[in-house]
Amino acid sequence: MNSLWRVLILLPLANCALDSRGTHFLIAFLDNFTKRQDISPEIFITTASNTPVHVHVTSPGTSNPHVNQSFVVSRGIVHQLTVSPDFRLNHTEMSHKAIEITANKDIVVYGVNREVHSDDGYLALPTDVLGSEYYTISYAPSYHYCVFAVIATENNTHVAIKLPSHRNVSVSYRHHTYHRNQWINVTMNRYDTFQISSVGDLTGSHVISDYPVGVISGNKKTIVGNTGNSRDHLTEMLLPIRAWGKNFVTVPIPERNVGDIFRFVASQDNTEVNITGKINGTLFSEHFIIRHAGSHAQKMYSSFLYSHVVASKPIALYEFSVTQNRHENSDPSLITVPPIEQYATDYTFTTPKYSLGQYQNYFMFVTDAKHKGGLLLDGHRLPHEQKYVHIPGTHLVGGYISIAEGTHTVSHSNPSTTIGAILFGKANRESYGFPIGLLMAPINSGCRTHAMTIGDEIDNDCDGEVDEEHCDGKDSDGDGRIDEDCMGEEITSSLVG
Repeated sequence: MNSLWRVLILLPLANCALDSRGTHFLIAFLDNFTKRQDISPEIFITTASNTPVHVHVTSPGTSNPHVNQSFVVSRGIVHQLTVSPDFRLNHTEMSHKAIEITANKDIVVYGVNREVHSDDGYLALPTDVLGSEYYTISYAPSYHYCVFAVIATENNTHVAIKLPSHRNVSVSYRHHTYHRNQWINVTMNRYDTFQISSVGDLTGSHVISDYPVGVISGNKKTIVGNTGNSRDHLTEMLLPIRAWGKNFVTVPIPERNVGDIFRFVASQDNTEVNITGKINGTLFSEHFIIRHAGSHAQKMYSSFLYSHVVASKPIALYEFSVTQNRHENSDPSLITVPPIEQYATDYTFTTPKYSLGQYQNYFMFVTDAKHKGGLLLDGHRLPHEQKYVHIPGTHLVGGYISIAEGTHTVSHSNPSTTIGAILFGKANRESYGFPIGLLMAPINSGCRTHAMTIGDEIDNDCDGEVDEEHCDGKDSDGDGRIDEDCMGEEITSSLVG
């Protein structure tokens, strides 16, 4: 392979927040299954700003299809924008269908790719946190193709894609057919979108570029598990490898009984994974090794398992909602489980709409056990009867709560307390799920210790965690040092819930 592909561009670590909020986004929509009608893909945009934010959405790379809209959003207001179904990518193709979103202040963007009984959504990532190395995720058997797409942010971007080693991987592009373990090399310009489609499992496809790119990955439409025959679209915008973590908490898909499927994708060879958890109060543990970078382990766990996942090297963790059975409404969706290292302190988000009515929506959360009473949803504490499950080996609890359709905020009475947050919705033969926000610190790109500013969202002590200390004069993270990497504001008794 040419040495060019071995060069990874690593963005410099700035003294500002790197997270899923931003002022510039490039997004796209994967191939989806249409049968009776084309429903327009949707973009949901909101902000935490108390003052008006001016937003412009356009498609500089294509005049047909085309979008060109400007509008204003502010805190508590969500703008829903539909775009032509022709923006969806089609099989394996190079096109120019990137949608550009710009704003004069930070916004939050979600993409929802919705057809009748074929729907999923993703948290869009701003261009300032994109990377140059990814491993992709799909589910197999694919039924209607595994897919992923690369979005170019700069002209003359050289992209090398190594297909995974799974059987039946076959990609046809420009009169050539590529098989497992083969490289596909392309040059892309800004706003180009390159989708790859295969019947074989594309999980672990290795994407390397010499400029930052966005990657969206999933399935055109698939059955997940063996609980039924209905199928659904899967999509997520992927974290670059430099933002992967080693510590995770899993919360089960709400109000299901058939189990959840997880895929663990390794970034390095010989990655050990240890899982400890509780299933209805009973302790659970498991240990396994993923032998090769880009390889994955697939596990199916109880619908009542809350767990702590610890990996010896950075991994990506994905949770799949399985196909519904005749006793419960829900269907496949693909969810990125945020690393604990990338939890943020507050979020603003909105719920998508069901193609045939309304979803039953859930906020799935992880927060500090001692201060769980300070968790605020729309400015209010959770109900007194809220169930919390302690996560073994951590200071954290997990849970979920049903929420109404619309725009919501999540925060904590102590602004230094971080929160893991996922949005999930289910209906008859449809589901969606995605993290509502997260930090995007490049915690795996090499680290140098920094002088600390409280709440700077930098891994100041190079331990793989960001702002993990409570600034309270104690060794909060047990590393023998005091207040060396503090979160938010100093803890005072008046702030603790």
